[in-house]
Amino acid sequence: MKRCVFLLGCIFLLTGCWDQNLLKDVQLIYTVGYDVLEDGSEQTTTVAPPVDETSEEVNIITTNNHTVRDSRYHVDTVVAEHVDFSKLQVVILGKDLAADDIYPYIDVIFRDPKHHLNARVAMTDTSAKELLNYPVESQKNKSEYYAGLLVSSEIIDVIPKMTLQNACTILFDPGIDLFMPMLIYREELKRVEAVGTSLFSKDKYTGVYMDQEQTTLFNVLRNKTDRIVRLTKRYTDDQKPEVSNWMTLEFKNTKSNLKLKQNPFSLSVEIKMNGAVAEYGPDHLVGTKKLESIEAWWEKTIKEDTEALFVLLQENKSDVLGLGRMTAALMPEEWEEKEWHQKFSELPVQVEVDVSLSSTGIID
Repeated sequence: MKRCVFLLGCIFLLTGCWDQNLLKDVQLIYTVGYDVLEDGSEQTTTVAPPVDETSEEVNIITTNNHTVRDSRYHVDTVVAEHVDFSKLQVVILGKDLAADDIYPYIDVIFRDPKHHLNARVAMTDTSAKELLNYPVESQKNKSEYYAGLLVSSEIIDVIPKMTLQNACTILFDPGIDLFMPMLIYREELKRVEAVGTSLFSKDKYTGVYMDQEQTTLFNVLRNKTDRIVRLTKRYTDDQKPEVSNWMTLEFKNTKSNLKLKQNPFSLSVEIKMNGAVAEYGPDHLVGTKKLESIEAWWEKTIKEDTEALFVLLQENKSDVLGLGRMTAALMPEEWEEKEWHQKFSELPVQVEVDVSLSSTGIID
């Protein structure tokens, strides 16, 4: 009896769901784009999923005001529900905005405890508004399309994974420069393509991006390839049909080692790749010296590609590999924050590549 009285008394202490947020009362935003206009004001474009599950029509709203928060408040004045960014999946930055200091535009999202810090961050070669208003032919509705596009491209290593959390962390670190996927609309496909990785110097877009092949190599240098790495190159010129001139390798294991050296101050890059020939028309590679010559050819080719990649990074003073962070930690006498980008652009780089093909992976 005493227990029942005690439990009954506890009921009056329960507060209930005082902070409930019903789905029917909110407009969830899955994708948002930010642009800067000619007068310096900010423009926000939001993409929300259909209210009716049977409908494919998404809700795209564009507002502009003096700040990001003001633009978001303005969205609330033109929709019947309260706008909710707690399920945000993708943040897309316009080209003009990326060429400026980008942190003030994502600061609001980063500091809001209700926001999803694992949301992907990308940019486009036009305005975010223009990209998000293009027609897209996809099995998914447009509000979810961009998140799926970025994740699937990350799986095959043609773009890096860049989240809101990672982007803001890099922006606060003087020893590494920002990078993020580049999205371009393909009119002939009615689809958006992740074409590579945009390069930043400090917090500004350089106007240059790495293509998909360079991004794959970039991920190898960062040791961020959790799955099979595929590379395709033109190996010969005289085979018929044309497809027989091309060779595809699949690397199950890749490892890179970046070492800073003194006297003189330089960088040593060692890349080890173990894989198999996945596709090559002429075949007949087992039991011959062809496999050894193929390994040597790929070592030379990947070395040249790596050297060209470092030239691209140094010309644009984009330290996306975080060599400044390594220098500050291991060789503080060589580190000077204000002068680092200039020193990085002049840093000598030596590259060594070791390719081992354990099997052909094709019928012989």
